[in-house]
Amino acid sequence: MGCANREGKLSLHSNVAPYVQKRNCTGCQICLRWCNYQAIVIKDKIAVIIEEKCVGCAACIPVCPEGAIKNRWDASYEDVQKRTVEYAFAVFNEKKEKMLFINFLTNISPACDCYSTSDAPIVPDIGILLSYDPVAIDQASVDLVNKAQGLRTSRLKKAFGPGQDKFKDIWPDVDWEPQLQHAEKIGLGTREYELIRI
Repeated sequence: MGCANREGKLSLHSNVAPYVQKRNCTGCQICLRWCNYQAIVIKDKIAVIIEEKCVGCAACIPVCPEGAIKNRWDASYEDVQKRTVEYAFAVFNEKKEKMLFINFLTNISPACDCYSTSDAPIVPDIGILLSYDPVAIDQASVDLVNKAQGLRTSRLKKAFGPGQDKFKDIWPDVDWEPQLQHAEKIGLGTREYELIRI
């Protein structure tokens, strides 16, 4: 998703553009400063999201001090994850013989990297993973994060112990598994892996 062009991001997030609850907005303009796409303007002292410019990154949602910006989930999280996988598959299918995947399991923050800031890491740094299989490396990454001891200074609520699902603890309404299940189903890779430590 990070390498997708603007049109691609819009397609991936097409049903998840946020909206402003006018009754809660105070016109403080904090969301304007956080939007990297100039997709928010103030009209009549209320923030307005310009849907044609919005890529659905949702960086405006957590910075709103009044909680006035909400996600408009016209599609399920699962649908968004499946579209992301299909987008990646289209790129992978053309270049698979020339691709190597590298995951840096360092400074693992609780939110998406499209946010313009980061929060405290949820687990200690784990290391760097390499694979020719994008699904295997992501499954291994999830497993390693969940096996790690959670950091008490992070946004984790309960899943501090090794083996507890850190992602579901922070985002209880979002299940990360459909993305990897769909990726395996369409032939992007396999969730099975062998971890070789160097």
